[in-house]
Amino acid sequence: MKRFSVYACTITLACGATVLLGASTVHRAAIIGDQPDFHAAFRDGLFLGRLDANGSRKQHLMSGRWADDADRRHFVSGYLQAYREMYGPVGAEEFLSALPGQQAGYRDGKRDGLSDRQESKPFRPSVTDNYTRADRLYTTDSGDLNQYERFYREAYCDGYQQGYYREP
Repeated sequence: MKRFSVYACTITLACGATVLLGASTVHRAAIIGDQPDFHAAFRDGLFLGRLDANGSRKQHLMSGRWADDADRRHFVSGYLQAYREMYGPVGAEEFLSALPGQQAGYRDGKRDGLSDRQESKPFRPSVTDNYTRADRLYTTDSGDLNQYERFYREAYCDGYQQGYYREP
């Protein structure tokens, strides 16, 4: 009889512990869910965005660090959130220097990236007309042509990534 009560207590304790552990796991999953704040790519974007924003550097998205579109979208969201925290929504969108070509490149890239995503085209910033014809807005007052094209294309790629991967 004594053995039976020991077995019954052991089984009861094991079942109780299993129920408690299972309930805490379900509760944690309900709290965390699929929020982007807990996504590794989002945290990576937030970290790098804060580094750039605190260092007063212009935006430079590196979403290619992540393999799939969902991860890249999370990365861009985190990066942009870091800039919004520092400069507000308007400052984060247009945080570019006044170097010739950068404003136009960023604006063109953002528009082309959004258009490509809406048309379900693959991510392809370097084959668009605006990227290949980076000198179309060049004037002699803009300085060196090669430098102008380089600045335009860098800003274009950042804008394209934001337009393509930004949350709707």
